[in-house]
Amino acid sequence: MSDVPAATPRGPYDWQLQVDARDAHTLADFWIQALGYELEDNTAFIEGLLQHGAAPEELTFRRPDGILSWKGFEAIRGAGRRILFHTVPEEKTVKNRWHVDINVGEARMHAEAERLVALGATQVREIAEPGGHWIAMLDPEGNEFDIQ
Repeated sequence: MSDVPAATPRGPYDWQLQVDARDAHTLADFWIQALGYELEDNTAFIEGLLQHGAAPEELTFRRPDGILSWKGFEAIRGAGRRILFHTVPEEKTVKNRWHVDINVGEARMHAEAERLVALGATQVREIAEPGGHWIAMLDPEGNEFDIQ
């Protein structure tokens, strides 16, 4: 008997966001800080596989803090959905078709933009329209996101 809930007639029981990256580990570090998420620590699981010969050590990546991850993969968790970063060989070449909005409120927008720029983001422009006010940003790999 599985403890995984069944999909509902209207859709899946759960989902995660998967992000292609040039460097999954570095991009995950940025988004941990941007979203207040935490790194998913699979050290014990991976060490168990290594000890039993079920996975080769060259497929792993040990972070400076000692956490063991799979090379080219990093997952983070927080108040929202799990985000899995995956290193891919190809570069990002076009504008995102959808993006993340970080909602901090108008009073904190500029301070949040400054904080994220200090972490490696780029501020692209500020938009003030009758329908809203936000700051368009790029993460360290050029993925678009907004602060509003």
